[in-house]
Amino acid sequence: MSTLYQPFQPTLTAGGLHRFGMSLQLADSSAPLRNVVHSYLQISVDKPTPYPVMPDATQAIYISTEGSFIAGAYNQSFEFPLLERGEYFGIWFYPGALRKLFELDLQEITNQFADTGFLPCTQFATLHDRIYQQTQFSQRVKQCDQWVLSHLREMPTDRFDQALALIYKARGTLKVEQLANQIGWSRRHLNRMFRSNTGLSTQAFCQTIRRQHACLDLYRTPTNSLNTAIELGYYDQAHLLNDYKKHLQASPGSIANRFMSDFYNP
Repeated sequence: MSTLYQPFQPTLTAGGLHRFGMSLQLADSSAPLRNVVHSYLQISVDKPTPYPVMPDATQAIYISTEGSFIAGAYNQSFEFPLLERGEYFGIWFYPGALRKLFELDLQEITNQFADTGFLPCTQFATLHDRIYQQTQFSQRVKQCDQWVLSHLREMPTDRFDQALALIYKARGTLKVEQLANQIGWSRRHLNRMFRSNTGLSTQAFCQTIRRQHACLDLYRTPTNSLNTAIELGYYDQAHLLNDYKKHLQASPGSIANRFMSDFYNP
């Protein structure tokens, strides 16, 4: 697991899992994939359940007994419906990590799900069958880890990796011009690389990372929005709250209440 960026999903906190009646199993990838795969996870539900997802600039593969889908980066919160009781498996990738496996243009699936035809891999269409032939979570993790490893390409650290690291270090507060100057690319080329490798423009990616840090800070202390706004470079508290409502469709307080309450009222 990378130490540079840890995406935050309130649904996967203890309060969120309790709120939506889910149980979670989580596992790290093998060492060669530590900067590619954030984690393998399995969610179990006893009834049809909404699975809220907050924008975090990552990509993920959602796997059920019916098939597999890959989710692109989203710029607004959405709900993925778990339609039946059972176990749902997933592979959670770090932003920009899929380029280490396949030649893809991720802006093609921004704000949407893609079916098995999106990945240039014939085995992807039957991955869910192989996963659910295994009955234990650890066996499913091993099956997925081997599949991801089989597609891992040798890629030295490059300027795109450096750009990601700089954004993470600055908690998403870097200006695009400043970032381009630091890594030696034009703004246009930088933006093209981010759209292709993350599905988001450079500015949208930075804003998503900044919003992630704001979400985590305000999830922990919902009444601390003024300090969070100042620390993360928002103009003022109102700017932060408007950003929340635009992309997360809620205020910091309502998000905290939603994922920590005992009952879900959409």
